[in-house]
Amino acid sequence: MRERIGTAQHSDDLSEAKTDDLGDVDIIRACGMAAAHSPLSLSIWRWRVGGDRREIFAVARGLIEMGQDPQVVHRVLAHLADDLCKPCGGRGYDTVPGTPMLSDTLCTHCQGTGRVPVQHEQERELVEVIAKLERDFAGAVIRKLARQIEL
Repeated sequence: MRERIGTAQHSDDLSEAKTDDLGDVDIIRACGMAAAHSPLSLSIWRWRVGGDRREIFAVARGLIEMGQDPQVVHRVLAHLADDLCKPCGGRGYDTVPGTPMLSDTLCTHCQGTGRVPVQHEQERELVEVIAKLERDFAGAVIRKLARQIEL
């Protein structure tokens, strides 16, 4: 669903879908309805899933308005904007020397996640807040879409 929401944000075809199918316009509608309860969550999705880098400013503003420390917000958002593990290129595994194939050895820098973790407890807590907002938004969108399917 994450990918479907991300692609719907960039769709050129917002025409109505067939009755038994969900079109991009249905997904956009569901996102709009879910965002009515949490505009910050929509901004997070537009930034993290849709790739809209301008949304990072709305995310920062929203997190600070929630009472988060502005310096921690800045560090975490800067980290999340570029958290791909450089040594493994985000793959999570080392490559077989001299080939483009992945080995079965986990990258020692990211422990196989492909992402560089934040280092400090306060930053990890904020990353979890952001992840919870993402999960809650995804759940709200799915619930809205489920209601549309039942109709």
